[in-house]
Amino acid sequence: MGGDNVLTVGILGGMGPMATVDLFAKIVECTPATCDQDHIKIIVYNNPQIPSRIEAILNGSRSPAGKLIDSARFLENAGANLLVMPCNTAHYWYQDIQAAVTIKLINMIENTANAVASQENSGDIVLFASAGTVQTALYQKAFLAKNISLLIPKPDEQQIISLAITAAKAGQLENNPYLGQLDEIMFAYQQAGANSVIGGCTEIPLLFKYSNRECCQIDPTRLLAQEVVRQAIL
Repeated sequence: MGGDNVLTVGILGGMGPMATVDLFAKIVECTPATCDQDHIKIIVYNNPQIPSRIEAILNGSRSPAGKLIDSARFLENAGANLLVMPCNTAHYWYQDIQAAVTIKLINMIENTANAVASQENSGDIVLFASAGTVQTALYQKAFLAKNISLLIPKPDEQQIISLAITAAKAGQLENNPYLGQLDEIMFAYQQAGANSVIGGCTEIPLLFKYSNRECCQIDPTRLLAQEVVRQAIL
């Protein structure tokens, strides 16, 4: 493995920085390497100056599309052959970004839907995502295309999820003040028959390890890392 038969992966990051680090780490973890030279070449552009995706969707504030495209082109010009973007909400502008570069941008949300559809699941699936991702129905549409329906938290539950995401972006993981309430929300859905939760915001998988609920945690970041390894190693 390794050498000239491995693509150079570009990570369009900064949304947020810890989620970017999380994807980088999971790509390394998922790579079947026995030495340094077996690993995938990765270029990380951690651009935290990309305008808020959620504010653009919910409140009509400045669109991040221009900065997203700039980041994608930066990575392509730097030598990336394959792009990934560890931000679910930013996939609202997926088509704009893909059209602006000549290299492939793996769709994180479609990849998650493909992975879940390939596995047997006997219970309902709950979506924990940003309000922007929920409102634009990015996951709902991708899963509906696979004949899979998702449970969407009620407005008061979504508010807690959004607050937990904001706290995670501020560096509060193990000490996130909303962990207990997230567990309570998941417990209520488990009581109603759900057995899985999708971390549909890249900050949610950062919180998974601190949950006290036993359920199937679907981590789109890890699924994306696995797909990166599959596509990058020719």
